[in-house]
Amino acid sequence: MTTAPNVLLVHGAWADGSCWNRVIERLSDKGFGTVVASQLPLRGFAEDVAVVVRDLDALTGPTILVGHSYGGAVISQAGSGRADVTGLVYVAAYAPTAGQSAFQINQEFGEQLPSGADLVNIGTADTPELIIARDRYHADFAADADPREAALLAATQKPTSVLSLAGSGTATPAWEALRDNTWYQISTLDAMIPPALQSRMAHQVTTTDHIVSLVTGHASMITAPDAIADLITQAAAGQ
Repeated sequence: MTTAPNVLLVHGAWADGSCWNRVIERLSDKGFGTVVASQLPLRGFAEDVAVVVRDLDALTGPTILVGHSYGGAVISQAGSGRADVTGLVYVAAYAPTAGQSAFQINQEFGEQLPSGADLVNIGTADTPELIIARDRYHADFAADADPREAALLAATQKPTSVLSLAGSGTATPAWEALRDNTWYQISTLDAMIPPALQSRMAHQVTTTDHIVSLVTGHASMITAPDAIADLITQAAAGQ
């Protein structure tokens, strides 16, 4: 790297910023600038985007934006039109076009994964707030994690409003301007986002040589932190 950019890490649904802890450790060892994780409220799409915009505004200099799962939809909007965002990394993530929500992407793709039946509404009928059934979290979200760690993740998962998952932005997504320095990691054992859908989105946002497949479940930043840190390093080198 000719410079040491910042890295802003954005979690997805049913998680929080601590899911990036192992990646943060490795990036710090690699000599990056400021490495921080946003904490999304997961109460609505616009609110989640606003949090990432706030966190970007608090940084100085070039920044690599990294999004996992639903967080990919958030960074696509939050990074739009910003000269300080010099690279994007999608980690088993949604990469929508303008006006597209995560829910809509799933519906248009059509393949239904069994994990969809494991979502439990702990909110109201009018404003559902979803969690993954705790006895299914290991199999669905972190299949290749240690069972004890998966149990902790299940116990501390952050409920996610359908207003986040069904929300969309209207700005041109950031990847359209950053296609040459956008990277995508596909999780081939993913039970939350079909790997074939990930592949479709990956080829939409970047070139084949910027796509990496890992034999991991959905939570690859937890179970394969070295590989994710290396991918972020490649994005930093291309800024």
